[in-house]
Amino acid sequence: MLRIDRDAKKFTRLQRPEMSKVGLTERYDLQHMIKNSPDAFFQEMGESLLLIGDEVRPTDFVEDRIDLLAVDQQGPLVVVELKRGSNKLQLLQALSYASMISKWEHSEIIAQRQQFAGLSEDDVEEEIEQFLLQDIANLNDSQRIILVAEDFDYEVLVTAEWLSEIYDVDIRCFRLALSAEGKTEFLTCTCIYPPPEITKHATKRGRKGTTTPAKWADWDDALKAITNKAIVEFYRKELDAGRENHLKKRILFYRFDGHRRFFMAARSKNVYVWQNQRFPDDQIYWNKKIGEHIEIKPVKDGRCLRFYLSKAKDFEQFINAINGDLQKVEFAEESFESDDENEQVN
Repeated sequence: MLRIDRDAKKFTRLQRPEMSKVGLTERYDLQHMIKNSPDAFFQEMGESLLLIGDEVRPTDFVEDRIDLLAVDQQGPLVVVELKRGSNKLQLLQALSYASMISKWEHSEIIAQRQQFAGLSEDDVEEEIEQFLLQDIANLNDSQRIILVAEDFDYEVLVTAEWLSEIYDVDIRCFRLALSAEGKTEFLTCTCIYPPPEITKHATKRGRKGTTTPAKWADWDDALKAITNKAIVEFYRKELDAGRENHLKKRILFYRFDGHRRFFMAARSKNVYVWQNQRFPDDQIYWNKKIGEHIEIKPVKDGRCLRFYLSKAKDFEQFINAINGDLQKVEFAEESFESDDENEQVN
């Protein structure tokens, strides 16, 4: 980094100390600094991420911890691994973490952010809904890896390139550089792989087709984990009727004129319903049709709705609306839903 001297019309090169020599550690210094100011750090990287935890245990089967875990605005979970110097095992470690969190359900992500930020479940739900550019069904459909270090071994960079280009694994490597002038220190974070120009302008090949394995072998297996019998009975009836579905996230879809206007994702005790695009007085309609207990709320700057169903009567009234009243309503113009349905849920 150069300091500009306008009067003398010259540059002065700042000191470039190694972090180890000035006592900066990845866990007790860098990680805490990022945790305390994530927006500033992610903006320096050119990334739009929501930090949901630090020292995150990816599964009960291992004791290792993810340095930082975040959510991308497109829905992927992002593993961020920090190293002060360089380490050949950094990428292998991050890959194993990404594979473990690929199995996380929506509720685990919400719980992690709750614990980290000290917010209520409803507040976290709303926060993530507003943060995502896609609907919440895309949450954790894919994973990303960000490696941050002072330097990278050749083996790490060439492996990252191979995994990215051949297998379409989203890996980015950022180089940290410390500069100092007297007691004032500066940190820069520069993307060295892939090159910034490629990262900015290129479209990832095959991203729409990238999937992670389903947690359940079939729908019978998926429904075993649901404790609410009303949900199980409703899902079985809809599946038997041939309802469009997505096993990996226990989702049912409802289309109008070719567009996915509703999806519902089953949880243990209730289902999460997303209405894609609005129709006149829809909040009033749903509160009268089903009841105020569904906790209906506008999301995506008011362009969509979300609510919860849990009782047999809730599901009955929802289906009555789908097959009856809603066949006659006009939804708002398409400004949020993608033309490509595969972008909604892989």
